[in-house]
Formats: sequence, C-alpha cells, structure tokens
Amino acid sequence: MNIQIYRLLVGGFGAIHHEKSKGVERYLLVLPTCADAKAFDVKQVSEMPTDVEEEQHTAKEDISLRSPRIVPAGVASVVPSPSWLLREGDTVFAVLEDTDEVATLRIVNKGTGSPAASDDAFDENAEMTLKEISRVKLPAGSGPTHAAIAVDRQLGHHLITADYADGTVCVLPIGEGDVLGPVAQVLDGDRDHHGPLPAQEGPHAHWILPLPDGRVLTTDLGADRIYIHRWIGSRLVRTGFVSLSPGTGPRDMHILPGPSGELAEGGDWRIAVVDEWGCTVTVLEPNGGDEARRSKDGNEQIEEFRVAQTVSLGGDKGKSPDQAASLAFVPESRHLGGSEESRGGSPFSRGYVYVGLRGSDRIVTLYWDGSRLSRLTEEGDPGWKGRGVSSGGERPRHILAVGNMLVVANEVSDNLSLFRAADDGEPVHLGDYPAGSPTVVLPLTGI
Repeated sequence: MNIQIYRLLVGGFGAIHHEKSKGVERYLLVLPTCADAKAFDVKQVSEMPTDVEEEQHTAKEDISLRSPRIVPAGVASVVPSPSWLLREGDTVFAVLEDTDEVATLRIVNKGTGSPAASDDAFDENAEMTLKEISRVKLPAGSGPTHAAIAVDRQLGHHLITADYADGTVCVLPIGEGDVLGPVAQVLDGDRDHHGPLPAQEGPHAHWILPLPDGRVLTTDLGADRIYIHRWIGSRLVRTGFVSLSPGTGPRDMHILPGPSGELAEGGDWRIAVVDEWGCTVTVLEPNGGDEARRSKDGNEQIEEFRVAQTVSLGGDKGKSPDQAASLAFVPESRHLGGSEESRGGSPFSRGYVYVGLRGSDRIVTLYWDGSRLSRLTEEGDPGWKGRGVSSGGERPRHILAVGNMLVVANEVSDNLSLFRAADDGEPVHLGDYPAGSPTVVLPLTGI
C-alpha cells in the first residue's frame, strides 16, 4: 500500500504559561493513497464495538491501517511557549508570547546537521529537527500572538508581529540567510478607542495579513478595527482602517479566492475576517476605484475596503459565550472524488470554509462560491449543517487544511483532532491524538 506523509510542526503554551507544550513538536500526518482508501466508512468504523467477534476485530485493524492518522515524532525545539509558527525557506520563526520574543530556528537533518529546506529532503526515513539560531526581543509586555512575513516594494523581507497585550504591531527586518534583525518599527494601537466588552478595555492586535497587492492588514480585537498599511520604502505606514460593529472583535483573517481563482496582485480575491466576540465571519472586498468617505474631522479619505457581508456562525450566548477562532478553506478541487462541474466557475475558487467556536467547541461549515459566503442551513438547525460538529476536544484554536483533511488544535484538552472534509462539506471525524496545549500547526511539506 502506498502512503503519503506530511510533516507537521505543532506549537503551544508550555510550563511558563502553566500549560503542557514541550516546545515545537514534530508530527507525521499519514494518508493512504491506494485506490480503496476512500471506500471505507469512517463513521461505521469509529462506532464499531471493541468487544466484537474476532473476524470483525481483524477487519477493524485492517481498516485502521488504511485510515489517515497522526503520529508523534518527537520534540524539534524546546523554546518556551511557541504559540505561533511560520516558515521562510529553511527557517522557522517561533513567536514566544510569554517571553516577548521571536526565535529563529533552522530546519536541519538530525543525522547530518545539514539544512533540509527542500520538501524532497523529507522522505519518510529522514529525521529532521530545528536548530535555534537566535532570539530577538520585542518591547516588554507586548505579548506577540501572531506573525507573518511581508515583502516591501524594494523586495525587502520583514517579519511583522501582532502584539495582543499592548496592541502594537512590530516590524523586524529579515536579513541575508533569514537572520532576523532587531525591531525597526513599532506601530501603536489607538488607546482612545475601544469596544464595549470587558475584553476590549484597550487595543489588542491579533493578526497580520499581507495582501497580494503589497498592502498589509492587521486586526485589532479590542478596537473593532482592521488597520490598512502600505509600504513607503522599507517602512510600513498605516493609511486607514475599516470599522466593524461594536463588540465584534476581529481576530483572524484569510484570503479567499474570487471567481477567477487568482490570488495574485490584480486578482478578484476577498478577505474573510473571523470575529471572535461577534461569532461571525465578515467578508471584506477591495474597492476598485478611489471611493471616498468623509471622516469625523471633515476630511475625505479613500475607502480602500468595504464590508461585503457578515455571516453568523450561530455561537452560543449566555454567561460563557462562544468565541470564534481560526478559519480553513478547502476548495472543491481538493476533494477526493469531488466533481468540478455543476456549480460553474473555477473549482479553485469555490469550496467549504471551516471555523472554530471555542466554548461549545464546535466546527461550523460555510460555503464560499467565489463571491459570497453562505450558511448551509439555518444556524439553529440540528446536525452538522446547522450546529456544526464537535471539534474533538476543548477550545479549538487553530484549524489547518491539508488537502481535504483538517487538523484541529484543541488547546485545553491537549489534543489534535483529524477530520476529512467530505464531498458535501461535512467534516468527518477520523481520530484524536495527544498534543500538549496545541495552538498552531505548521506544515513542513507541501499542502
């Protein structure tokens, strides 16, 4: 039987945060590629009793060998509380939220110590690890929670952090050999503007999204704003913002393909914003022309983005309301056996969107048709199309799509959960696997 192996790195909160991550840990996502791998009924297998007759037990074992699974492969780096990870070539940057640092880690072959940047180097017999190169301090008390790599107009590379604790955005240059330089810029949040909720007592930057046209967006969960930035030389300049309804709490952002499926500069892409406190997804659309709005001081400003729609996730209310977190998009082109006809348009622009709800611990499925996001049924309806499915654990913080598989990091229950996105969009639960307080899953081999 042929199998395909994807190498994953998992980060999370560790002892310094009174949680259980050992550092950056390695896992293997093992997927069968044989023709009959999609013939078994996952629901039927998971419900099969453990005290069945011998022949049934043998059949279950045989099916499990052909089932997708996640296998632990050891600790790659013992950096403290790596709550976010991102990759640039043969380098992994680890955001260390609790110590206000970013660590630079080199991907190396454990046996030879040589760089292992190429995906071809990750054959199933190779063992990789991470070698710490440096740590760069951010301003004390910043609490970096997310980072992304952006390229300025002079082709300089920069790592940009979203700092939850103090609401700042920091810009750090990436030099030759992916060496991270000291903080070059600090963009402050607006301490005079904040939302109505207790958790919005001040600015809380949470996500960085470089756009195909060179602009950079950042969310401020405390201010209910999405800030817009442009590069002037090697400096990042804040040029405006999009305001959302009070109490929305914009958290994560992701680019969704437009009707053409093109994600390059000049494409018709859109931006999906996961709203933590509103338990909604807001879709932003770039304005094609120089549409102006009048600001409070009477000056005209260019409206660079408009809110195209807001879709409810059906979050639970009450004393402990749900908090939305993370989004993964699986285009129809990735579905095993999925049809590329019938709906029209590009199969790369249409697909299913999966969003986590922490509290009720659910994964909710939406549909993206290349232009609009929609629910599959009314949010109160029972079943996976309405309420969604269990995340497989507690506090789903991150969802990673690998082909038509979903890896969910359940932070509080200390596990990863694996799902298969069925052709109709249903997330089918395949299994749960121990992982210490996971908050992020980073693929090292191709998606």
